[in-house]
Amino acid sequence: MRPLVAPLSLVLLLLLAQCTKIKTTDLGADLIPAVDRINTFDTLLPVVTDNLLLSDSALPLIGKDFSGRASEHVLGAITADPLFGQTTASIFLELKPPTYKFYFENVPDSLSLDSVVLCLKWNRTWGDTLAQQAFDVFRLDQGIRRDTSYSTNADFPYTRRLGTRSIIPRALNDSVPVLTYKIARQLRIRLSDDFGRELLRQDSADGRPFASDSLFRDYLKGFAVVPQTTGAGAAANALLGFALSDTNTYLGIYYKVVRNGKTDTLARKFPFDNPLLSGSANRIARNRKGSEMEKYTAPSATGDSLVFLQVTPGSYAQVSIPALDAFRAAKGNVIVHLAELVAGEVAQAPPASPLSPPILLYADYFDTAFKARVPFGPDGFPTGSYDPSFLGGLRKTAAGPGAIPYTSYGIYITRHVQSILTRGRPNPPIALYAPYLVSYPSLNLAFGVNPLAAGRVRLGGGSHSRQPMRLRVVYTRI
Repeated sequence: MRPLVAPLSLVLLLLLAQCTKIKTTDLGADLIPAVDRINTFDTLLPVVTDNLLLSDSALPLIGKDFSGRASEHVLGAITADPLFGQTTASIFLELKPPTYKFYFENVPDSLSLDSVVLCLKWNRTWGDTLAQQAFDVFRLDQGIRRDTSYSTNADFPYTRRLGTRSIIPRALNDSVPVLTYKIARQLRIRLSDDFGRELLRQDSADGRPFASDSLFRDYLKGFAVVPQTTGAGAAANALLGFALSDTNTYLGIYYKVVRNGKTDTLARKFPFDNPLLSGSANRIARNRKGSEMEKYTAPSATGDSLVFLQVTPGSYAQVSIPALDAFRAAKGNVIVHLAELVAGEVAQAPPASPLSPPILLYADYFDTAFKARVPFGPDGFPTGSYDPSFLGGLRKTAAGPGAIPYTSYGIYITRHVQSILTRGRPNPPIALYAPYLVSYPSLNLAFGVNPLAAGRVRLGGGSHSRQPMRLRVVYTRI
């Protein structure tokens, strides 16, 4: 999603960025004064970390962008994650005729069904690409509003199952034959022949489903594509991303027609994208019961030794740095060359999990003066829009013990810390999380960060014995 930056918010962030001359990107060894322990020092300050869950009000709305194209939707199940628990992701969508009045052929008595297939354009897989997934397709009992963006806890009732399909996610890269051509990167779920024949029997006479969009939506309210978590889907351990607005997402009706004694095989497509628009929703449900994360979400008077972060819809950590106040009292006025919140993964025991850490972590804080959550404007928004090369949070991976990949993150808040130490500004707790979308309504600012639901990581918290989270400060005494 493109950043939404209004002139007012741009001016505000640019003014904040001019509060200090220290550049967050000046992080190379040649740009920071040598740490000589006489004038320039390098120190690590302890932090206190607490795990918290995002409230329903913080869930993102999954809808369409300015051009009318739908956001990527996620489908699948994670059934084997001892750290974070189970996840299921379902897609609800409409697939409709491209025009009205619609008809298949003007010879209804000579039509016979070949097959009807629900097709979704596949983008990516996060997780185990070799563990089997199984999906059911149901007919919706309640319509989806095409003018509404739904949050990730939206749900729609369904009863009649139309089809099912088991797949190995990696196989979606393979080409499959369709009539006279081949197609790849498409999930194809064959639906019941009874449903296909029912579609062929409909017509465009007044009052009939193919006469208008409203009549068709009353007749066919949409589809629910739901993952199985038992039976064929019991070992599922991945989430798959799909592009609804792609031309390869549609309901395909393949049928035969007899003309002048000759039989032809034809196809019609009911796409998601059409002139009258279609509705959709993406339900993503987390179940942390019995997971290690569940043990760390209860309130703790001394903070948590482990931090559990899931990409939205997920969790966040509150990071408090009381040591910064003590540092200010002890050191007085200093020039801060670098202030970096450093966090490292506490990796699982071998074998390595296929559920990889988030691409990006993000941080902000609640401003008591504005009574709103605000970004680290001077550190992460030097031009008025989000730039991770300034704020940091980019995933860095190296080989750890036993060749298990080890991930670390650094959040650069140099200007923020400088303002606390030299201007007496408050030292609020920091929210550290892995968002899909970040939005600041008071600034008219919104931007994407991570792919939806793709990523989770267990980090060392402030009191971890081996890999504690710390605030690194490089400074010079004045």
